[in-house]
Formats: sequence, C-alpha cells, structure tokens
Amino acid sequence: MKILNKIILPALMMALLFASCRKDDVDEITSAPPSYSVDTIGVNPMLNRLKSSSTDTIQISCVKIPLPVTFRQASGSSITVNNQQEFDAAQLNPDSLVDFIYPFNSIVNGSNFSITVIDDLALAVVTCSSRPTTCADLDAHVLLFYNALNLYSVNKYVYTINYPVTVIVDGVSIVLNNDDDYLSAIGGDPSRPKDAQLVYPITVNQFGRTITLNNDDDVCQFYFTLFEPCVNKPPHIQFFFNEGPGTPGNCTYFINYPLTVNMNGNPMNIVDRDAYLNLLNSSPNAYNGISLVYPVSAQRFNNNQNLVFTSASDICQYLDTCQ
Repeated sequence: MKILNKIILPALMMALLFASCRKDDVDEITSAPPSYSVDTIGVNPMLNRLKSSSTDTIQISCVKIPLPVTFRQASGSSITVNNQQEFDAAQLNPDSLVDFIYPFNSIVNGSNFSITVIDDLALAVVTCSSRPTTCADLDAHVLLFYNALNLYSVNKYVYTINYPVTVIVDGVSIVLNNDDDYLSAIGGDPSRPKDAQLVYPITVNQFGRTITLNNDDDVCQFYFTLFEPCVNKPPHIQFFFNEGPGTPGNCTYFINYPLTVNMNGNPMNIVDRDAYLNLLNSSPNAYNGISLVYPVSAQRFNNNQNLVFTSASDICQYLDTCQ
C-alpha cells in the first residue's frame, strides 16, 4: 500500500471553499472586507514517489535531489533533512511532509537544475523519465477525488464527479454513489488511504462541459490542467474563478458587478456570480463562447484597491505577478 503524506488542516480549508464564498452585495464596494484568511496550503502529490537514492540523495523518478533539503509540513512548520536516516524519520513523522521549500537544487540527467516552483519539478519528472509519468505513480484516485472534494486544498477550478463510480480496494469492488462514499471506501483516513484503482470510464463536469476520463493517464492530464498557465484558459474563466478565497492573500479580489459579457456575440448582463455560472453551465459551447466586455473591474481584498482590467493580458499579468 502506498503511504500518502498529506495532513493539512481540513477545517480551515473547507471554510475557504471558493464555491461558497462571494460578495454579498455585488453592486457596492465596502471599505471593510470580511476578516477571514485567504491563504491556501498546497499539497505536492509527487512526494508520494519520493524515495532515498543514497545516503546523501533522494529522488523522484530520475530527478535526484542532493541533501540537505527542507520540506514544509502539514502544521506549517518546516523540517530540514540532512541524510537518509533523517529523511526516513521525516516520512514517518505525524506532522506529514506536504511540499518542498523552494527553491532547491536537483540533478537531472547529470546536469544541475534549480527547482523554483512545483511546475519545474513536474516538468523535470515528466521529461527526463525513461517512461511516461502516469497517475498510477501519483495515485489516480487521490488526484481525482481529493481535488473534487477539496480535501486538504482549495481547488479554484471546481469540478464535479458523475456517479456512480466503482473503485477496487484490496481486490474488492466498491460502488460510490456520492461524494460521501469515497473516504469510507479508502479506509476512512484521508492521510493514509488504502491502495485503490479506479474503474473507467469516469465522467466529470467542469465549466459546463462533460469530460470523459478513460484511464489513469487521462486523470493525470486533467489534474495538471488545474495548474496550467493563465493563458491556457479563457479570460472569463480566469477572471471569475480566481475571485475570492482560493488564491494567495495578496491576489484576492472581489468582482464589481454588474458587468457585460458576450455569449457567441450577444451581449449579456451579469449581475452576480450566480448569473455567470448559470450562463457558463447553460451550454457546453459557453466555455469558448463567452467573452468579457472590457473594461472589467474588481476590488482588491488586502487594500481595497480598485483593479481595472482592459484586456486578457491584464488579467494574466495580475494573476501571474500579484503573489
């Protein structure tokens, strides 16, 4: 059975679910936004593949990481491991490892390579490996369900799983009929899930579209779309789905309504977030058919600054640099 080192702070995370948090009064900017935390704690699923390579090196696939290296823990603390024994002890520590502290050095195909963000590590693992990275390496059921159910993280690009779904746990087929069935099926402890395999096909709904997943690799590819560059998604997705909790505190904003979008060339008045979501879910073509009518504006959470976006590049520039 694979050991999953993921213990974060579920109560905090669930309190920040993006889907349930928006401005109560969309027509009026308030001078004193609600006082709640908007920081998120990410979990690096690749830690599940991390193992000792030698007394002074650990590795993921073909990416070697010389020791010492520092990890972030579930509690928010950090721990530095200097040798194999300390690494083994850190993996067994109840205060689980959730990610690296960046940047850190690695060796990829004999060359030194600086890992500055999680995307660097994912790219290095995928491109240097002698075989493709698959979701079997990363626990496909964890990637699919933990992000859908917002376990230990806040998934800003929300999606829903279409039930029933069958999982095979310890050789036994278990039918899941709703979200609540998942944790009990994998043993009840999200930090120590049982080894499980998904039975395909599985469909998910996201942005008004139905997406079919036929194997673990499909799950992996879908999972990484949750972290792809800003320009890979339409501006309306980035503008509306990055609103509110679910982004770092310095980035958080609340949209100023009403505003106008075009739906296949027809102007539509958007009076609140629900109106946008109803439009987005009205047709599978809405994902590509909706376009923002600029300028659009929002109120920045941390200092009440009025943000005005006049183009798609303005939105991406803000999201890419505000951290």
